[in-house]
Amino acid sequence: MIRLLKPFLFLTTACVAVPALAQQSAPTQNWPANRPPAQAQAAPPAQQAPKPATPPAAPAAPGQQAAPATPPPIPLPQWFVDIDVNKKGEVTRAEFLKYRMKSFEELDINKDGKLSEEEFLKVVEPPHTPNAPNLPPLEERKTRARAEFQNLDTNRDGFVERPEAEAVVHSEFNNYDTDRDNKVTEPEVRLIIQRSLQREAAERQQAEARRRQGLMTLNEFMDMQLRSGEQLDKNNDGKVSQQEYLVMAGPADGAQAKNLPPFEMRKQIALRKFQEIDTNKDGQLDPVELTAYALKQFLEIDLNKDRFLSEDEFKKAQETEGAKVRAMLQAMQPPPQAAQPRPAPARGPQPAPQPTTPSGLAPGLPQGTR
Repeated sequence: MIRLLKPFLFLTTACVAVPALAQQSAPTQNWPANRPPAQAQAAPPAQQAPKPATPPAAPAAPGQQAAPATPPPIPLPQWFVDIDVNKKGEVTRAEFLKYRMKSFEELDINKDGKLSEEEFLKVVEPPHTPNAPNLPPLEERKTRARAEFQNLDTNRDGFVERPEAEAVVHSEFNNYDTDRDNKVTEPEVRLIIQRSLQREAAERQQAEARRRQGLMTLNEFMDMQLRSGEQLDKNNDGKVSQQEYLVMAGPADGAQAKNLPPFEMRKQIALRKFQEIDTNKDGQLDPVELTAYALKQFLEIDLNKDRFLSEDEFKKAQETEGAKVRAMLQAMQPPPQAAQPRPAPARGPQPAPQPTTPSGLAPGLPQGTR
């Protein structure tokens, strides 16, 4: 049973793409900007005021240490540079809303004030998302965009209406407007970005410390599972076919199949798992489907929700998966045959009744001996 259990665990985990805070984009990214997230950068040199010439620093006195160099300021995100064209050092709520909603207006082809899923998915295609060397495949980007569409469609009517998109933009603005004056200033933006970078650095340190303690991070777990999936891809086409996946059912016969359930039962269980992962029902498991299914399983295995998997959590996941497999095997067993009542023996001629002993006399004793 352990041999049957392990294959189903390897395909039950994967990773989420967590937006890198180093990109210095807005904390709320559910609504796409009118350009893909990019590394925050300072204004181009042509937009920056010329810096006055800096006089050469005086040499330090003997025995006196030179003052530490002042760290460079946190760069402003590109959206701030694009909006603050007049270099006022601030962005109003109205300016921010107009800038962020450009994507909505460009995607709303029929100008009905709402986006269908088909219109929304165009956000991951050029020109909204220009091609880049390290960009994920188009189908993977569409899968993520579909999930984002569901998050934005709060009233579940199948459309992202303008008020729904604007609500996310206002929430994003509030993350920067710390003094609630409906303006975001350069110091506020730099402070939020600095805190985000510090939080990201702390999370990296925590992840490294957990890894040294024997815990598995989300990315490590995903990599392990996807490597196992690559081993099934015998023709190296980047996908796992149903026939390739059936290897997980184990051997059909021979010594290795001696203590396993019947092969047909194991095959049915493997096919059920394949169909569960194959969400687009094309008979192939691609990296996007394996990743999505892996994420689902990672979240289920991570019982304490600390974004790490411990040995105990792995063990409990194995026990849970084993119970599911046993239940499926039991359901496949044919129902037991009902016991048939045994026929009564044929009644032959009854023997003649024996003469009864007279009342009051012990059997076998002659009369008069009492």
